[in-house]
Amino acid sequence: MEKRLTVTLSLSDDEWIEFALYVDCAVSQLKDPDGEKLREFFQLVRQKRQEIEDERWRNDPRNWGACCPWPDDFPF
Repeated sequence: MEKRLTVTLSLSDDEWIEFALYVDCAVSQLKDPDGEKLREFFQLVRQKRQEIEDERWRNDPRNWGACCPWPDDFPF
C-alpha cells in the first residue's frame, strides 16, 4: 500500500524563490527525480518562481518601456 503525505504551508514570495533555488541546486547535482509526482512538484515550484519574478519585473517602473524602443528612438 502506497503511503501519501499531504503538506500544506504558506510561503512568502521570497521563500518560494529561495525554495526554487534549492530545488534547482538539487536537480543540478542529482538530476531530475524518477517519480512523476515529484517531477511535477519541482516543475510547479519553478513555474511559481517564474510567475513571482515576472510580476516583480512588470511592477518595477524602471522596467517600463525596456522591452521596446520609444518612437523617438528610431534612426529616421
